[in-house]
Amino acid sequence: MKKVIIPLIFVAEWILYFYVLLLVLAYNFINLANVLYVDTPGEVPITITTSTSVFIQSLLLVLSLCVIYFLYTKYFTGKGFFKLFKAYAWAILFALNSVRSFGYFLIWYGVDGFDLRNTELILLLLIILASVTLTMHIVRKLINNLISQ
Repeated sequence: MKKVIIPLIFVAEWILYFYVLLLVLAYNFINLANVLYVDTPGEVPITITTSTSVFIQSLLLVLSLCVIYFLYTKYFTGKGFFKLFKAYAWAILFALNSVRSFGYFLIWYGVDGFDLRNTELILLLLIILASVTLTMHIVRKLINNLISQ
């Protein structure tokens, strides 16, 4: 039984990682397209949240994935190099996402100011907060593991 479960867990972990990687890349490409192509007042940016229901769905997706990733990173499986490699991979992914999202925030909302009634801004701030929190959680876990060894 163990010979079947362990490889399934291994494959499921990498499927989860690449799913998150695709979500992060898609979100960052939308932000990049907004920065590159929307440069005059008459052009309309690409929006993710087109209505209140889509905003609530996006908000619930981000929050639920954050809870899943927090619990997943809290209880990493594996030993030695494999566990360390996973921790570094997740930390790099979340750190790069937080830097890119914060850069987009500065470019898009830093000049003109912002309105908290904007659903795109609320989603962006939530993603920045979640990425920074998860990165700090993983780094703290890595530091504790290094100190305990």
